[in-house]
This record gives sequence, structure tokens and C-alpha cells, in this order.
Amino acid sequence: MARTFSAEDAETLRQLHADGVSRNGIARQMGWSVGTITNHAQHLGLSFDREGVRAASDARQVDLKDRRQRIQEQLLDLAERTIGRAQSAYTLTGFSHTGEIVAEILREPPAKETKDLTLASSSALTSALKLAQVDAGSEGRENARGLLQTLGEAMTAAAQDLGVNDADEYGS
Repeated sequence: MARTFSAEDAETLRQLHADGVSRNGIARQMGWSVGTITNHAQHLGLSFDREGVRAASDARQVDLKDRRQRIQEQLLDLAERTIGRAQSAYTLTGFSHTGEIVAEILREPPAKETKDLTLASSSALTSALKLAQVDAGSEGRENARGLLQTLGEAMTAAAQDLGVNDADEYGS
């Protein structure tokens, strides 16, 4: 047997609406569909103003944009630190034929490590670019792409200066 919306249901709807419960929340609490609650609310002259929801959604978007920008900065910092490591002295540690620990300081990391550091910084730059694209319009997207492309070219040049040509001995 079908249920009908009673005067008691109408009063409950009025009370929950006055308490600020959302349309979906009222539907859940009363056991009716959202459509039924909407129809009866309109007949009762009640409105579910979406401004509060809209304001909360806008505030959430601002918070997310701020988080993306912080992460983007961290990724760019990581790329810079990684590039710096690829260009700095490198301590190579191993064992001598007698089993003693031997350390040698190289002017720069070996080709394999340079390649790994270059790939890591490239990955960080790519991720930063993707985050920049989320918040940028087409002009901002092009500016970000240009900036990161310039950084990528600088990384490639730095890798070449550091002896990436030696990478063949590592099979790369």
C-alpha cells in the first residue's frame, strides 16, 4: 500500500527546514525521496537556497587552489635541489681488495646517477606543470609551459655538461 504525505509529515518537513537541514538530509531522515521532499516543500512555500552550498563550494575551491600552489612550489624546489645534486661533488664508497672501506670524491655523479637525478627533476617539473594547468587559463597555461620548457632545456644542457655521453657504459 502506497504511503501518502500526511499533515504530520508536512509539519516535520517545516521543522527540519527551519533547523537548516538540507533537502537530502530531510529526505533521509523522513524516508522520502528527494523529489517528494522538493515537491512538498514548494507547496509549503519553502525554499532550499543553494547560496550556502555555493559559498562552501567556492571556499573549498579556493582552499584546493592554495594547496595545489603549495605543492607546485614544493615540486619546483625539489627539481632545483635534484638538479643541484646532479651538478655537485659525489662521494663514491666501496671496498678495497683487502676489505677496507674506500671513499673517493668525484667532481660530479657518475652518468647513471646523473641520469636518475635528471629524470627525477624532470618528473617533478612535469607534475608542477600539470598543477599549473589546473588553475591557469590558456594564456597562463602557455606561460607555465614556456617556463617549464626553458627549465627542461637547462636540465638537458646541464646533464650534457655533466657527461651524459658517458651513459653508454651503463646501457642507457
